[in-house]
Amino acid sequence: MSLLFWKNNRKIDAFAQAVADDLFSFVHPDVARKHILGGGDIPKKKQAKVQQKFSDILLQIKRFSEANSLGVYGKARLQRRFNERLEELGYSTDVVNRIAESFLLRNV
Repeated sequence: MSLLFWKNNRKIDAFAQAVADDLFSFVHPDVARKHILGGGDIPKKKQAKVQQKFSDILLQIKRFSEANSLGVYGKARLQRRFNERLEELGYSTDVVNRIAESFLLRNV
C-alpha cells in the first residue's frame, strides 16, 4: 500500500464532482426523490432510464476505483465528495443517503 494516498485527492475530488454533475444533468433531484423514495408517478420507461443511469454511475465509480487502486481511504473520500456534491446540487439528504447506501451494498 502506498503511504502517499493523499496525492490522488485532487483527482478523486474532480472525478466525484464530474460524476455527480453527470447524474444531475440526467436525473433531476425531484425525479430522483420520486424514484428512490417513492411517492410519485414516474412512467415505467423513465424509471428504467433512471435506474440505468444509476447503474452507469456505479460502474464509472467502480472502474475509477479499480483503475486508480483506491484503498479504503480513497473510496471513502470519493463517496463523501460525491455525496457532498449531490447535496450542493439540490438532492435531499434522504436521497443522497439512499444512493450512498445502494452503492455501498453493491461493494464499490
